[in-house]
Amino acid sequence: MSHQPVPRRILPKRARKETSYYPSQSETGPESEVEDDEDYDAEEMALSSSKKKVRVNPKADKTKALPRKKIFPFMSLPAEVKNMIYEYALTSDDEIPLIFKRKGYRHTVVIGGGRSFMASSPWHEFDTRQVPCSLNSPPSLAPAIIALNHEVCTQAQPILYGSNKFALEDPKALFVFCTSIGPKNCAMLQKVNLYHFGSTAARKALRYPALAALGNAVNLQSLSLVCCICPGNALRTAQQFFRDGHSWLEAVGANEGRRDAAVDRIELGSQNVSRSRYGVDDTDGTDEEKFEKMTTIFQTELRRLLMA
Repeated sequence: MSHQPVPRRILPKRARKETSYYPSQSETGPESEVEDDEDYDAEEMALSSSKKKVRVNPKADKTKALPRKKIFPFMSLPAEVKNMIYEYALTSDDEIPLIFKRKGYRHTVVIGGGRSFMASSPWHEFDTRQVPCSLNSPPSLAPAIIALNHEVCTQAQPILYGSNKFALEDPKALFVFCTSIGPKNCAMLQKVNLYHFGSTAARKALRYPALAALGNAVNLQSLSLVCCICPGNALRTAQQFFRDGHSWLEAVGANEGRRDAAVDRIELGSQNVSRSRYGVDDTDGTDEEKFEKMTTIFQTELRRLLMA
């Protein structure tokens, strides 16, 4: 039995008036239409002019790479010329004073001035030394050249760390400095001055870690103790320095093949050997004689401890 399709019922459309959302010419009149056209033309012209300015922006040409003829061929220079540039940008005849500073919860060292060195001196009332002028006016270097590429970094680092004399504020600054530059760069150090040995409990606790971190500096030629360890007592000064710095002393001795090789590289400051803690001289004679006598006592005791 076949099914016949059911015919659809076609309903007539509802007759309603057409709605216009634009005013007719009869309502607005010919004058308003002319005004609207003029406004539209003005907006269109302003839009098109702004687009043209963006397209011909001269700044877009600056993002293009420079042609090769305008790039200075620094890497093609002879090694002698590049070393002269490195020495001019990375070295200084004066000391480079470094003080501890915290940046964004990170421990670091920055180039500081002479005021920071004198402010934390534990023996400032008995210490008659004068801060060198080089510490009051820190040298201006350009270490950013090291970040140029790996080749420049390899060539410039020995000049930066091997040709300068670094003045550290205290053991904390020395510890942060040695750990920041790493063992490889620490082995390039040649001259280090330590201005404070640590008087507070926090700084005393960092004496051994700081000098242990310096243990990588086996090529160090001069460690100047411009600080008060045990003033007026060369024997105790040697014992205290050996207690805190035996790691560096033994590392230098193992590298040189002589156990007491590091003793000749230590320089004592005058405030260590010429005055006692209470400002009274322990020995008779001139300052030069007392300096030589107490330096000899310091070196003899340090050698005895190393050879034991």
